[in-house]
Amino acid sequence: MDTAAKLQVIRARTRRRFVFTLITLVLYFSFVFNWTAVGGRLGERLGASHITGSLLMFAALIVFFILLELVFLLLNQATSRSGEET
Repeated sequence: MDTAAKLQVIRARTRRRFVFTLITLVLYFSFVFNWTAVGGRLGERLGASHITGSLLMFAALIVFFILLELVFLLLNQATSRSGEET
């Protein structure tokens, strides 16, 4: 693989990482809704349980971050297998 092809692969991976990082940051800052008028309902209990919408959102975000990182790792692994690296 020549230098230009390696540089193209590095640029593609960097763009992909930035996209995943941007998605992660947006989701992190979405938790701010808990302290705004828009997210006022998140503080209420869900049914008769002791679980609030905020707690459920927090748990869902953690699971989503783990899944997002798994997708990122699988994409990196797939591009490695397809011959982009030497």
